[in-house]
Amino acid sequence: MLTSLYVHIPFCKQICTYCDFHKEMATFSKQSNYIDALLQEIEIHKNQLNCIETIFIGGGTPSGLSLELQEKVLKKLAQTIDINKVIEFSIESNPNDINQEMITLWKQYGINRVSVGVQTFDDKQLSALNRSHRKTDIDTAIHLLKKNGITNISIDLIFSLINQTIEDVKSDLRHFIELDIDHISYYSLILEEKTTLMYLYNKKMIELNSEELESDMYNLIIDSLKDNGYSHYEISNFTKNKKESLHNKAYWTNQEYLGLGSGAHSLFENKRFFNIPNVKEYTTCVLDNKDYRTSYPRDEFYEECIMGLRLMEGINIGDINAKYDIDLIHDVPLLEDYIHQGYLQMEDNRLRFTRKGLMVGNVIFGLFMEVRGC
Repeated sequence: MLTSLYVHIPFCKQICTYCDFHKEMATFSKQSNYIDALLQEIEIHKNQLNCIETIFIGGGTPSGLSLELQEKVLKKLAQTIDINKVIEFSIESNPNDINQEMITLWKQYGINRVSVGVQTFDDKQLSALNRSHRKTDIDTAIHLLKKNGITNISIDLIFSLINQTIEDVKSDLRHFIELDIDHISYYSLILEEKTTLMYLYNKKMIELNSEELESDMYNLIIDSLKDNGYSHYEISNFTKNKKESLHNKAYWTNQEYLGLGSGAHSLFENKRFFNIPNVKEYTTCVLDNKDYRTSYPRDEFYEECIMGLRLMEGINIGDINAKYDIDLIHDVPLLEDYIHQGYLQMEDNRLRFTRKGLMVGNVIFGLFMEVRGC
């Protein structure tokens, strides 16, 4: 049953040095045409959106849209979906976009969770990342959201930034704790192709932190958040007061979801597909009633194993064995070795990462690719 909806807004006011997401800077006219196409795609799927429980509007930067265009999207969703049945309605935002008028609009249409793209509280690092906000903007935004009754707030932070030290990470953690926010997604910096940081790295103008330092930072983050009451429930996600991201858990547990907008991916009716990752082409195809999707094969076993292992509770081995007619521990090459070496642990018939194993997660994920020939 389809219970989760993702809506992609592929526009930003400026491009961050590390970001390879599908996004662009665009004129109001191009944004407006895109929104018209997005509304048409919502209309196409209106009969499939009867049981939606989570909505996530992401990007790009949805909050970078004008209030006029934001309202067009929100109004269409409210006309199509029973918002009263929606448990979690999230939107991504930059801190310096958030103002009273925007919050009022969000609340009017049922948004009850805001994911704020912070990345760091260090103004020098924010400048290096080409972020448009500063630390004071973050504090102001969080205060304003809480003042208006939006307390289900998540922020994104990045660690192992260029030239970042352990003390810098400690400083970011201290300020996060002071803000008293219930959810955080904390990612390590990854160099992606076709980004400014990759260009600088290839030109030997910047250096990455060592694996040892990055590991120390990650362990510091886990310990500090745990000491302050946060539960580590997914590799990069922590929460207190049981404010886990319900929408993202749908991804991690392989539930069906529908993605709308340019470049959005879907898992629907046991098929995976994505929309054209080009704003102009997507807009033209949708408005001209032409095909705008591409299907791609899925390997349910591989997806269930690696997505399930991202969660700290791990995967139920008995369920996996029965569902796929496999002996997981013996049929996945080297899996027993990683258990014996302390990277994975077996408990209550569940397989999960140890703290040590979290540091080599991608290597272990690769084991499941090999067994299915992915």
